[in-house]
Amino acid sequence: MSAKARGIARERQVRDILAKSDWLCFRSPASLGCADIVALRDGSRPRLIEVKATAQGPFERFGPAARAKLAATAKMAGASAELAWWPPHGQLRWLSEAEWP
Repeated sequence: MSAKARGIARERQVRDILAKSDWLCFRSPASLGCADIVALRDGSRPRLIEVKATAQGPFERFGPAARAKLAATAKMAGASAELAWWPPHGQLRWLSEAEWP
């Protein structure tokens, strides 16, 4: 499976996990927006989520400029900015903006 296909599959898996917890999720194909997934649920703070499936680490392809853009957009929307890092053969790990370098 190519890196692109793996990334798309991980985005769909994260979306499906959230949907099972009653989140309404929208995926932004081809990363046309600042986040891969927008998640909404009544009574919960909206979530803007970047999904990464890199083996080298959560921030290997989520650099400072992308992190700043996601954080600024989330603030503007009253949402939380999150990274869902799910490396090949690993476990899904949620990283809030407070945990980013």
